[in-house]
Amino acid sequence: MRYKCRKISDKLIINGNLRKVQWEAAEGILLVDTVTGVENHNQTIAKFLWDDTFLYVGFYCKYEQINATMSGFNEKLYEEDVVEVFIDDNSDRRTYMEIEVNPLNAVLHYYIHNDLAGTILQYARVNNNIISAVIQDQEEKEFMVEFAIPFTEFITASSIPPEIGDKWLFNAYRINNSLRDDVEYLAYSPTGMINFHIPNCFGELEYTNIPII
Repeated sequence: MRYKCRKISDKLIINGNLRKVQWEAAEGILLVDTVTGVENHNQTIAKFLWDDTFLYVGFYCKYEQINATMSGFNEKLYEEDVVEVFIDDNSDRRTYMEIEVNPLNAVLHYYIHNDLAGTILQYARVNNNIISAVIQDQEEKEFMVEFAIPFTEFITASSIPPEIGDKWLFNAYRINNSLRDDVEYLAYSPTGMINFHIPNCFGELEYTNIPII
C-alpha cells in the first residue's frame, strides 16, 4: 500500500480545519477494522501533506460519543479515543515514531524500538514540538484533528527535508473507545490483530511534488 504525499508551497495554519484548499486536494485514506479489514460505520479518513519544514497530518472522524478526559502531554491517550500515526523514516521496521492526538488536543509523542519478536521499548519525547489543533462539531457528530510534525524530529532519515521520491514506512490508526465494551481499532493498513505495533504491515508514504490545484 502506498500513499502519495503532496507537497505544498504555503505553510498551513494549524487550526483543526480540514476543509482548507490544501486538504481538500489531498488524497484521503479510509481506515478500516485492523483485524478484519472491514469498513467501520464511524468513518475515519486520514490525509497527509508536506513542505520543507513539516509533515502535516489530518484526521476526519465521525463519532457517536467521545470518551476523552486526558489533557496532559504523554498521558496514556491510547486508553480512550485517539488518532495515531506511526512513521518509520528509515524503513528499518525496528525504530519508528508514534504520535497520538485525542479529541481534547492532548498529544503523545514516543520513539519506539521494536525487536519484531514481541518486545517494544517506548521512549517518551521530553518536549512537545508537535503543533496540533482539534475541532469538534457536536451537531454533526464529527471531529477533525490537524497537526504538523517538524522534520527536525526525524533523526534516521536519509535526507531531511525529504527529497522528491523518498519513501518512508507508516501506518495511521484510530481507537474509538466511546465508553462501550466493543472498542473499535481502525487502521490504514490492517495488522490482522488488535496490535498496532506490527511494522511488517506498514504502508509506504511517498513524498511527491504533485501540485495542489
